[in-house]
Amino acid sequence: MLRVALFAVLALSLPLSAAAEDAPTRTLTVSGQGTVTAVPDMARLSLGARALDKTALGAMNQTSETLEAVLARLTELGLDPRDVQTSALRLDQRWRNGSLSKGQEFEGYEASNMLTIRVRDLDRLGDVLQAVLDDGANSLANLQFDVADPRPLQDEARRAAVRDAMDKARLYAGAAGVRLGPVLSITDSASPMVASRDMPVVAFAEAARVPVAAGEITLRGQVTIVFGLE
Repeated sequence: MLRVALFAVLALSLPLSAAAEDAPTRTLTVSGQGTVTAVPDMARLSLGARALDKTALGAMNQTSETLEAVLARLTELGLDPRDVQTSALRLDQRWRNGSLSKGQEFEGYEASNMLTIRVRDLDRLGDVLQAVLDDGANSLANLQFDVADPRPLQDEARRAAVRDAMDKARLYAGAAGVRLGPVLSITDSASPMVASRDMPVVAFAEAARVPVAAGEITLRGQVTIVFGLE
């Protein structure tokens, strides 16, 4: 009789356990954002020279002469060699539309030689730009302001994003009349990003001065947190 009774208890408990395992876990998923603003302490930009000539060699020689002068000036201004890098070297044929009878007309070869530089002293950025323009640089692109050590600011933005997500979760749970359970997962859904200012490519003939305003940059963090519900 004891064996029969024990078998009956086990038979009754198995369906209940299976039902508990099959019961869906109630969760709440929220996203949080955090932002931190900072004054930039460095800048990145591309600058260089473009030239048009009837021969490929002539176009390349013109840009090479200009870039030699620019590189010498950057060294004179104290830029570290690790902060100066060739980023683009191009040689293209230039064509223009002619008459219906002649079709396209060959204008010549266009060469471009671009450098990407980092200026770690923003007080000297305007002087650097003016100096390289004086030496013949006629193209400027992608001026971006940044911070040399973004990690502490990124971590602050991440913490702010987590706090935002936690506040939202408590708000939603309270409004729905449920209680928050443990945190089941945290996902860094968008790596902190520096909002930079971009300057399009500009060709300069001459300039009396080059004013530059750095302003502020914004670093952003975003997380997605999944909570269990009691």
